[in-house]
Amino acid sequence: MSGTETSGLSSRRPRLSIRTDPMSPSPVILAAGLEETVTVNMVNYVARWIGYDAEECILKALEDGEIEMYKTSRLERRGYDLYRLTAKGRREADQHIHEVFQRGREAAMREYEAEIRANARAELAADGSCEGGRATQAGG
Repeated sequence: MSGTETSGLSSRRPRLSIRTDPMSPSPVILAAGLEETVTVNMVNYVARWIGYDAEECILKALEDGEIEMYKTSRLERRGYDLYRLTAKGRREADQHIHEVFQRGREAAMREYEAEIRANARAELAADGSCEGGRATQAGG
């Protein structure tokens, strides 16, 4: 396998190794998103921004049984090679998506509860000032 171009990697970011600094899920799984297949270019894009080498991520995903070769580019361009998620890879992708939605739901619930508390405080403050105003008018 030939290497992929990663010239867009910022020099300020340290290069990570998927073997010594693993992440869950793998950048290959993240690159696939909700799809069943992923191209080398997409893995390269995701891996580059996280700080990993795309080829190393692909090799590790192949070794771990998360992906398998689906189609090679007819033009012999490595970036357009297509990999398919295996059952194991699909389970990891589904679990990741579930966790993302769960975290989003929890954040939305926290925001909603904070909004309810803020509205309740505002109503109490408004009710307290109105009653205080009535008492002053009635007493005068």
